Amino acid sequence: MGTALEVLKIERFIMSRFFKYFLWIFLGSNILWYFFSSIWPYYLNILASLLISFGVCLITSRSTDEVASCLCGWRREDASQQDWLAGEMNKIRLLKRQRNFDKAFALVNDLLDKVPNFPEALYIKGHLLWEGFKNPWAAENYFRRVIELTEDNQPVHRWASSCLSGLYSKVSY
Repeated sequence: MGTALEVLKIERFIMSRFFKYFLWIFLGSNILWYFFSSIWPYYLNILASLLISFGVCLITSRSTDEVASCLCGWRREDASQQDWLAGEMNKIRLLKRQRNFDKAFALVNDLLDKVPNFPEALYIKGHLLWEGFKNPWAAENYFRRVIELTEDNQPVHRWASSCLSGLYSKVSY
């Protein structure tokens, strides 16, 4: 994005723009409130002015990330790999729940290309192979890999063990 000084200049610019919008909108709404005070409580006037100012600032800004970073202190760089992994896993689980196995399988493969020994993704891939593609022999390898990578007390370890038990009871070699 740029140096710290550039970021500070952008943040100051957006904050000054936000407060400028807020003042104009608040003054305009005060004039309206004067005439309609019987049906419009004053705290709603302040709240509406803040929300409208935020909306106008978002519309006129180059990106929503800039506005969010100024007003809330959030930066895209703050999202850690753990947050990214959690988001990707949620997408995969949703696709699996919707029985969209092909897309879920493609996403889990992409994730495993980036993070090859991620136990939860390996478990989901095994489950997709077993449930979605009816390939218990390929699924077995992924469940075994999860068991190798995790401790006995971790939930994903127990899930993989349970799946292996179920797999062995349903499939005879």
